[in-house]
Amino acid sequence: MLSLIDPRFECSICLNCLKDPMLTRCGHRFCSECITTWLKRKSQICPIDLLPLTIEGLFPDNYTKREIDEQKVACLNTGCDVTIPLLEADQHYASCGFNKNQINGVADNLCPFHLIGCKDTIKNKSELSNHLVMSVHRHITLLTKSHIDFMNKFQIRDGARSKALEATQLWDANKDPNSEKALICNLYERIVVLEQSNIEKDKDIERLSQKNTIKDKDIERLSQMVNNLIVEFAQSQNAISLITSITCNGVYIWRFENFMESLKSMREKPLQTRYYTPGFYTSSAGYKVCGRINMSSDNRNLSLFIHMMRGDYDDTLIWPFSGHITLSLIHPTNPMQSICLKMQSSAESEAFRRCSFGNNGNEVPSLNPRAFGYTEFVSIDEVLQNGFIKNDSIVIKIIVECI
Repeated sequence: MLSLIDPRFECSICLNCLKDPMLTRCGHRFCSECITTWLKRKSQICPIDLLPLTIEGLFPDNYTKREIDEQKVACLNTGCDVTIPLLEADQHYASCGFNKNQINGVADNLCPFHLIGCKDTIKNKSELSNHLVMSVHRHITLLTKSHIDFMNKFQIRDGARSKALEATQLWDANKDPNSEKALICNLYERIVVLEQSNIEKDKDIERLSQKNTIKDKDIERLSQMVNNLIVEFAQSQNAISLITSITCNGVYIWRFENFMESLKSMREKPLQTRYYTPGFYTSSAGYKVCGRINMSSDNRNLSLFIHMMRGDYDDTLIWPFSGHITLSLIHPTNPMQSICLKMQSSAESEAFRRCSFGNNGNEVPSLNPRAFGYTEFVSIDEVLQNGFIKNDSIVIKIIVECI
């Protein structure tokens, strides 16, 4: 499982994942137990660059510890899909049910010299013995080559070490805490701590940024939900208003807006221009009617009528319609000036008969073409001169009562 460990997280003493990592003044990381034991048993030097080192020159590497705690790795055993914390990798690998049998501590399909380049695979102990006997010369050649490569790397590192030794001799500053070297040493330690603190803060900022992104998405989703609810509420209000206007128990208040423009249209085309109210019922299961206004034939009066309409409850009603109709033009400031005319339905009039189907089976329009009302309900001059218009609107009240 060592191949799972990032070199940054590997202890150079035990070659395992860092446990409670400690950072030296010369910038190397070790397990806390490993480096403490090293300094107690060996001379006071760093295992990597052999620079002077004491226990006082160690401090916890909390940032690296946090990084290791966040690392997750997948088991290398074929067939095992477990993802585990990096620090628990060795323990899992040793007890994994998919781990292959081992020969002398090496996986049974690998040669003991595989780390230095032998690619042969072995199935059992007998084949391993034969392989080691037959491949002695090749294994010695691989060992020689590996040793030469190691010495070359060591020489290069030794040159770098001598330069590092020259640059880090100021760690002898402990002999004189007031010296310039001691001040520089303390400054360096503070810089290292600040760098770690900045890295940790960057991590915290990144986490907060991710949380803010999630919150922004939640706010956007909630805003969309609120907008949808507002639209649904408006639609519900419109539906309620429509239902209220339809089932108004035979009383309909008609606010005729844009009156002057409509009056102009009626004067220009008196026979073609007519305005209707929405259909409304005399009760919740009653007759359906609507109002109509247009210009009279003499072009000097407004005509006001009602029409019977085909409703949802016509089959349960008595025809022709029998009742009283009251038509009123409401004065906006002086109720005494309102014009109110009342009339009785006539059983002989076609206007109060039920809308039905034609003889050829085709459905006739839902509006009875015959109307009942007044062709000269009010003169145009009276409407214009007596203050019936307010905010370019007139108000007409229609009451239809059944007998």
